[in-house]
Amino acid sequence: MKKNYFWGLFLVLAAVYLIISRLGYLPAVGVFTVFATIVCIAAFVHSLLHLSFGGMLFPLAFISILYDEQLGITAITPWTVLVAALLGTIGLNLIFSRTKWKYKWKKNWDHHGKHKIEGNDHFENGENIEGEYVYMKSSFGSLLRYVTSDNLRYAELEANFSGVKIYFDNAKVPSGNATLNLDVNFSGIELFVPENWKIINHLGSSFGGVSEKGKTPSGETVTLTLEGENSFCGITVYYV
Repeated sequence: MKKNYFWGLFLVLAAVYLIISRLGYLPAVGVFTVFATIVCIAAFVHSLLHLSFGGMLFPLAFISILYDEQLGITAITPWTVLVAALLGTIGLNLIFSRTKWKYKWKKNWDHHGKHKIEGNDHFENGENIEGEYVYMKSSFGSLLRYVTSDNLRYAELEANFSGVKIYFDNAKVPSGNATLNLDVNFSGIELFVPENWKIINHLGSSFGGVSEKGKTPSGETVTLTLEGENSFCGITVYYV
């Protein structure tokens, strides 16, 4: 509902600006430029609220390209500003890792920060990882993990400029509900889950999306909720 209000307001403002500019009260710009500007501003505001560096810098770069003549910066568009946005995103993600301060395993707090929880943290054995609360991270590389938890409740993935494959097909969720918190930027994410799992997508996305493949009719007994932020990533869920 909040997203509908957000986009609705921006589209209404775009329509008003388009009409006023055509009447000669404001500098006239093309319909495509107006629409692209509105999309970039919306993406920037959304990313700012969720501290997504790529989602903030790239919309600014695109706006700079759209209005390079008015701003007098044609000498550095488009490639210089795009490379600058890419390097800035990499640098900020390396300096400010949100997961480091957002989730502390040793303090044993739940992911809502409301109360302490009892149970086991993640345990890794090569590519296998188990425990009620598991954490995975990859930067500028590839990651392959097989989650073999007997009582999975919460998992977290932080990935920057990486290719990631996570297999949940041998994980057990006795409670029927688990959460996967994603903080992913410029990565390709593949999640492999059992056919009887249901995916609920609560991800905030900036130039990214989630797709599902291989779903067949079956009784859904486990719910996996996707939360967190996705910037410039393609996330694919495979039912196996």
